[in-house]
Amino acid sequence: MDFKSLTDDQKKEMAELLFTPLVSSSEIKDWARSFLDLELPLEITDPGSTSSPLDAIWQVYEAAKNNSGDVTPGFILMSCREGMKTVSVAILELLVMLHFSLTVAHGAATETQSSVAVGYINDFIMKIAPLLEASGWESMTQNKRTIQYRTPSGKNPFIKIVICTAKGMNSLHANFLFLDELDLADPAAIKQAKNITGYSKGFHGIKVYLSTRKYSFGNMQEAIDKADEMNYKILSWNILDVTEACPPSRHKPELPTQDMFVGKNLPLVKITGEEFNALSDAEKKKYDMVPNAFGGCIGCKLLPVCRTRLAQKPQTATGGFYKPIVSVIQKFAENDVEIAEAELLCWKPGSEGLVYPRYLDKVDIGNVISIKKAYETLIGTTAPSNITVQSIYSILNQLDIPVSCGVDWGHTHDAVILAMARLPNDEVWILDCFASPKLEIQDLVPVAINFKEKYNVRKWYCDTSAPAYIKAFVRNGMPCPKFTKDVQGGIGSVRSKIMTATGQRLLKVLETENTKKVRTAIMKHRFVLDGQGQVTDKPDDDAGIADICDSLRYLAQNMFPLSGPQRPNITAMDPSIAANIPPEQKHTPEQHELMKKELNKALGETANKSGGTGKRGGFHFNF
Repeated sequence: MDFKSLTDDQKKEMAELLFTPLVSSSEIKDWARSFLDLELPLEITDPGSTSSPLDAIWQVYEAAKNNSGDVTPGFILMSCREGMKTVSVAILELLVMLHFSLTVAHGAATETQSSVAVGYINDFIMKIAPLLEASGWESMTQNKRTIQYRTPSGKNPFIKIVICTAKGMNSLHANFLFLDELDLADPAAIKQAKNITGYSKGFHGIKVYLSTRKYSFGNMQEAIDKADEMNYKILSWNILDVTEACPPSRHKPELPTQDMFVGKNLPLVKITGEEFNALSDAEKKKYDMVPNAFGGCIGCKLLPVCRTRLAQKPQTATGGFYKPIVSVIQKFAENDVEIAEAELLCWKPGSEGLVYPRYLDKVDIGNVISIKKAYETLIGTTAPSNITVQSIYSILNQLDIPVSCGVDWGHTHDAVILAMARLPNDEVWILDCFASPKLEIQDLVPVAINFKEKYNVRKWYCDTSAPAYIKAFVRNGMPCPKFTKDVQGGIGSVRSKIMTATGQRLLKVLETENTKKVRTAIMKHRFVLDGQGQVTDKPDDDAGIADICDSLRYLAQNMFPLSGPQRPNITAMDPSIAANIPPEQKHTPEQHELMKKELNKALGETANKSGGTGKRGGFHFNF
């Protein structure tokens, strides 16, 4: 509507409606349509979503209306790419300024984002300017960074756009803080931004973070991880929630329906019931059934994620900001599986930027091995119900499986000792981990001696940055081979065990309390991002993560290198290893005979009678 053409009485009437507080998300939808000529998505289409653009606007608006920032001091808006985050927030900022005379700080990660945000708001102001004038709102400042008014009651609400730098966030105070594209913002600036809002003149300040979750680390993930602790509310929506309703001409309800089966994960795969029945039981678990798919849905590429929900959406959900179905299908075609799952569907964070993206932290089907599975791998028989991790350590010692340790001195973070066993079937098992901050060498040596005695450690691959510490280890009977640190080589070696080219997972983390830190570290270890949010090749020096992963790298580049020196032959009978075993760790012939007898009892057969070798399951042992 062109408000300039209205009579003065009509302007006053419309202005009264403009400033009338709203009571529901549907009223916000009507308000945006009437005053801004915008049609915004309200419906939540995907069952995994918790909100939509209009619902998010309403929930934050309601918090401002009820002054409930003391209960919910913050909101995290996580949406898909092109999910209307910025325009939704621009509408919300305008509403809280007009209806409650509040002050707003809008933090933009880049200059371009600031231009987009202020562009939306200036367009809105231009549309309703005649109504603001009719209501006695006087424009005080209106430029590319600040929009400020004086109200008839003498208040001075404003919306200020600031670039998210530590300097930019240091002096501003406002009732609301919106941080756009949180993942790209400077962490130092975010720390400063937290002090922008607070309790002022009876109003409890509210923060709103918004971003697509691109990485499984960084600002957005950290905010999500701390949401419960901070009493922040997470509102999420994906590309299906902002997609138009599927018209009858497309899904063809007049045709016979058919049960279809669709992949639980991307890529977009759909098969008929006949094709599903021909699959193995293991393959069938990868599919869900979509009962009674409409005739037009059967051939639609979007069925695996839509599952007929767009056909059930109100037919009024079209036009405006709703995305056409053909455009959404094209988005899935243009993006790879990982980006689509993370940034279109918001199912999970992407693995971009992770050092070890293929690591799967699942017990016995990923890179974590249970005590029960470890026993069955070593012995080849069903594990008894009372099996303990101490039993696994004992069996490894009995089988003479070589164990080495990686050591990081942790000059600024954690000192780490990581124990790893190398099995004859080419698997490597992380058995134990000690990590503690600010230790001196005199504190660490007793821990290392305990590891040496507990696991019969053969070699110690220590951080080469402290020769004096290495000498202390050697003096205490812990051989420390010399090597040159190779960051990329070590990462490559670890990756080669996490998953091979044929899909085997040869790196296993024994499932114990002591290895929880290791699992977290491998999952979260990441590369540094540059100023534009692009991934570099430098691993981040995260406290408590990098130190553990450094220790793992030292082991990997020496025990199973992808390049450089010949891979060591670390079998129990390797003379080069035997020569480096301290005398107190060497087994006597009597001990070997005793171990053979004990293993024969455990195996239930005389497996070692001929030649001292045997095989159970997929594991080979050798005396």
